[in-house]
Amino acid sequence: MIVKMKKYTFVIYHREYQSFLEDIHDLGIVHITEKKDVSAESVREKINFIKRIDFSVKHLKTKITDGNYSKDIKKNADADSLVKEVEKLYLDIDQNHQKLHQLNKELSAQSVWGDFSVSTVNKLKDEGIEVRLYSINPKLFDEEWGKKYAVEKISLGGGNLNFAVFTRKGDEPEIKAEEVKMFERSVSDIQAEINEVKAKITADNKTLSKFAHDNIATLEYLRKETENEKQYMKVYDEAKPAADYKLMLLEGWIPVTSEDKAKDYFDSKRIVYLEREPVEEEVQEVPILMRNGKFAKMFEPIGRLFSLPSYNEIDLTAFFAPFFMLFFGFCLGDAGYGIVLITVGAILKFKLDKEWKPMLTLVQLLGLMTVIMGIVGGTFFGINLIETDLKFKDMFLDSNSMFWLALGLGVVQILFGMCIKMTNLIRKNGSFIYGVSTIGWMILVLSFVAMGMKAVLAYLKVDPETIASLTYLDTMSSIAGKTALVGVALILLFNDPKANLGIRILKGVWQLYDITGLFGDVLSYIRLFALGVSGAILGLVINNIAAEFLKIPYIGWVIFILFLIVGHTGNILLSGLGSLVHPMRLTFVEFYKNAGWTGGGKEYKPFKKSV
Repeated sequence: MIVKMKKYTFVIYHREYQSFLEDIHDLGIVHITEKKDVSAESVREKINFIKRIDFSVKHLKTKITDGNYSKDIKKNADADSLVKEVEKLYLDIDQNHQKLHQLNKELSAQSVWGDFSVSTVNKLKDEGIEVRLYSINPKLFDEEWGKKYAVEKISLGGGNLNFAVFTRKGDEPEIKAEEVKMFERSVSDIQAEINEVKAKITADNKTLSKFAHDNIATLEYLRKETENEKQYMKVYDEAKPAADYKLMLLEGWIPVTSEDKAKDYFDSKRIVYLEREPVEEEVQEVPILMRNGKFAKMFEPIGRLFSLPSYNEIDLTAFFAPFFMLFFGFCLGDAGYGIVLITVGAILKFKLDKEWKPMLTLVQLLGLMTVIMGIVGGTFFGINLIETDLKFKDMFLDSNSMFWLALGLGVVQILFGMCIKMTNLIRKNGSFIYGVSTIGWMILVLSFVAMGMKAVLAYLKVDPETIASLTYLDTMSSIAGKTALVGVALILLFNDPKANLGIRILKGVWQLYDITGLFGDVLSYIRLFALGVSGAILGLVINNIAAEFLKIPYIGWVIFILFLIVGHTGNILLSGLGSLVHPMRLTFVEFYKNAGWTGGGKEYKPFKKSV
């Protein structure tokens, strides 16, 4: 349900404007109408600083291994100094990690030559003896080089033979191999610097851990304070000056549910204001505040993934919620997997904070529906119960029945969406005639369903004699042919009550082209059946592969259990993802479209303190 809003215009004496803002900031229920560019430099700076604080807090929390840190808040602390200190420490650590990477590369390249003293090599050079380093494929090494020069084979590394040649100063040995430039320091020197850099990283991490323990709570508090300042700065310039800048006019929206509280506050502060209902031209500007029951409220985050409703629409959350549950259960479709979801949700409720409780309850509800649909389809941890010796196996629906059930659910949801569209059109325009065209579409859909009943029963392999005995199906099909014409007539004549008859008929003909889209919408619901079947097949394959491990003596049953756990966990995760995405797709595309939903609403964000 969308909470009704009223627009308030506040008239403030210019010298009292700042204290007025402080008053409504404390009140915390006025959504200020934005009329200016909110990306002013000062506001952008606050936004960027908030991001820096968020980065700091996020990374500091990784340094608290047990999740416990001091709750003492230093309210007078300088947020900028704290953030800069965190950023400097992380910059130092990052630079040292890069340096460590380069040092390890240098060590790797030099270690194949051994840990020789570079200073000794330099002393030999001063005495007239030069040391040259070479690298070559071992097969290409010429043993004659050892007879002509002082050659020392050092190592085989990277597929090459590494060797050193000692010559008199000025001599150029005739050796056809790749010469390696003499190193500037020894392996020991490199290793010493590596140890030094590692020690710096360790020290910085210890400093960060101590800093995190002492300052996370303070940074979180300062983040909220900065958010308050950002809001204040955004709102400050939204007022219009009047009466030679003696008065300031500020507009905002207040939910009718908070109206009494607001008026009492304004009267106590002697704030002058005007109030009125939103007009048609302001519909897209009215902020959206949704108020739903406990059940529908759990599905609000799902609806927000697409968009908030427009102010003059019906909030569809409570209407798509039962379908979403049903579709999720249809897609996952395994009673065993449903039990897992219920159990995991119950366990996590004891482990996580209370703020996660609604989400975990939703997981459990989805798990419950998965159990129900798993019972309907006869699937339990990949086991097809229809093929077992259970006495009640005939109660389960086979794949043909599940296919038609998916299509049937699609028809029901589309018709339900059309009912909502009809109601919304009548409510918005104040006349029943605006909903007649939608009624025509509903009659058309039901007529097609009636005409196709015999074909559906034949596809479900119902005995032909039984179908023939159902004479009312022929009567129903005959009537449906006539009602379909009635539906077409209603679409042609009432699609736009404001237009003249000729324009209506032309618009109606154009709309009738959408009948192919309607069939496409219904066929989209086959995905419910397809995902359920694919998940069941994958579960069956996991069971069959696991059974093969039982043939291994002694440890076969251990591998069998482990494979089942890993395999079915992976299947739950994979199928669960599809079971979330595809019901959302059916909701946001097929259901929303047939319900005439436009969306695009802006969230109600009152000007209030974050602490």
